Amino acid sequence: MTLEHIHPTAQFMSTVRRAIGDRYETVVFFQIPESVRIVRDCAFEDIYYEHCSYFSPGSLGRLFRQNGFDVLNLETEYAGQYLTIEAKPARGVPTAPLAQENDLVLLAHHVAEFPAKCQEKLEDWRRQVREASGRGRKVVLWGSGSKAVSFLTTLGVGDCIEYVVDINPHRHGYFMPTTGQRIVAPAFLKEYRPDVVIIMNAVYREEIARDLESMALRTEILAL
Repeated sequence: MTLEHIHPTAQFMSTVRRAIGDRYETVVFFQIPESVRIVRDCAFEDIYYEHCSYFSPGSLGRLFRQNGFDVLNLETEYAGQYLTIEAKPARGVPTAPLAQENDLVLLAHHVAEFPAKCQEKLEDWRRQVREASGRGRKVVLWGSGSKAVSFLTTLGVGDCIEYVVDINPHRHGYFMPTTGQRIVAPAFLKEYRPDVVIIMNAVYREEIARDLESMALRTEILAL
């Protein structure tokens, strides 16, 4: 979970390869956000300035091969949100690309559709949040990480949301950057009794639904 934060990625991978030297059985493993999903699903919450490098299976495979690696495996994990690669130093000419690396046409298609589809998605989320707030319903976000920061700053709906929930006790009592929502523990919701909970990562929907049910909260659940 580092490569997406590095701008000169080829230089970085060249450094990794030189550090390994002639230890040809050394296997490296990288995990990064999967950008085909991001553009396909218009996952605006996963686009922010700290991530300066985005990769599809094809571009990631090419990066490693061009810097002296054989690609052993490429997979998507975590409900398709992350792209993983296993590679080791090549002996001579790197091996041929894997089948899943042939994604350039598909990626170009999703990129062409992205502007209009993303605008539609943003407008839909703004409408849902503002309509709920306008009817006097209490809206909270669940998850105070980068997805929540992107959600709040991109949509401009911070005035409709007072609290953000997080299970991490080290975040409780602090505030969201820029938009200022107070970060609270899940137990706070027993008192606050929100009407709408927006989950910042749909992977945790079932887990969070159980937590809300255990607090006897019947709230509408939405998820990115």
